[in-house]
Amino acid sequence: MDEKKFLKGLISALGLEDNDVVYIDGWALKIDGSAASTSKLPFQTWRDFGWRNVAAAYSDIRVKYVEPLYMLVSVTAPRLEEAAEIIEGAREAATRLSLRYVGGDLNQGGDVVVDVAIIGRATYRIGRTPKPGDILVTIPKFGYTSLAYRYWRDDDPVVAKGVEMLKRPEPLWPLPPPECVTASMDSSDGLADVLWTMANGVDIIVESLPVPEEVLSFAKERGLDIGELVFNGGEEFLPVFAIRRDCDVKEPYVTFAKVAEGRGVVWWDGRELKWRGWAYFRTS
Repeated sequence: MDEKKFLKGLISALGLEDNDVVYIDGWALKIDGSAASTSKLPFQTWRDFGWRNVAAAYSDIRVKYVEPLYMLVSVTAPRLEEAAEIIEGAREAATRLSLRYVGGDLNQGGDVVVDVAIIGRATYRIGRTPKPGDILVTIPKFGYTSLAYRYWRDDDPVVAKGVEMLKRPEPLWPLPPPECVTASMDSSDGLADVLWTMANGVDIIVESLPVPEEVLSFAKERGLDIGELVFNGGEEFLPVFAIRRDCDVKEPYVTFAKVAEGRGVVWWDGRELKWRGWAYFRTS
């Protein structure tokens, strides 16, 4: 069964909006989590893993212009020592991200599983689908995490930047003026996943790659597919905003794509984008 179709069906059955957060009576709620068996990276400590899960939930909240206030954390682990380290990492992330850690749950189990719930005030209500004529902007730091997945053992400063992004992400990027934004998502399952999700009844045409020059140089030296690195990475926790064309784009943001009327296709280099992003469950 396809993961994305399953989730869309569940959201439809619940009568909810297909979005990164749930809006209720002026509040926004977000829950996110992961299992160590599928998500903990070799170079992450248990504290890093706790931090990473908080950052993942926070990134979805922040990209919707929500004022995050309270956080709950549920931890399942085989041993209390691991759970304690994860909780300490979550506490450290909460301090860094100005969240009030108000409790959670603790269980014993065979795999380490962390779930983080955040609630905040929602002044704005922002969806995922842009409008024809909009432009897409982001922070041009894609590719670092893709390199870190492959070369984390290498003693290379470019790879080291990706490792640091993955160990303790800090989604504290500045936000464009909210009146300019028509849609938004953060990139946790890869830029391709963001673009294909946003291409809901519209076409998205990628005009340039939001990638640093040093990542391009590294890819060229190693003979790597730059499209694979940029579109099919993940865990960047970088924002993608659809903004009105009459709004100014200021640093650290760059324009990299445009939105056009269409049938829901993402285009890059004159062809349909082949990458779809990360998914836990594969089609059977």
